[in-house]
Amino acid sequence: MKKIEVVVEALESVNLSDIEIYDMREKSPFFDYLVISSATSDRQLQAAISHITDDLAKHNFPHPRVEGKNSNSWVLIDTKDIVVNVFTKEEREYYDLEKMLVEIRKVEMNEIK
Repeated sequence: MKKIEVVVEALESVNLSDIEIYDMREKSPFFDYLVISSATSDRQLQAAISHITDDLAKHNFPHPRVEGKNSNSWVLIDTKDIVVNVFTKEEREYYDLEKMLVEIRKVEMNEIK
């Protein structure tokens, strides 16, 4: 199973919404994919961290770095080649990262599975 599959399935397993995947391979030398998703609560945000770290470990991928573990509105999970942002809906609207990514190719779910 590819790492991006593991990450997206972990996000889906905790019912995160509006999962967007951006292909950064031609734009960034630091990571291949940028994932943005929305959580409805702090509990769901924390569950996303747990599921991603646990599921990556189950598939023998290295443990990711997590920024904002104690935040209740935005968490960044860095797996080296995938950067995952989990926001509350309000925080996602406020930062509006998608506005900066308008020229970046979106990856459809069926492309990664």
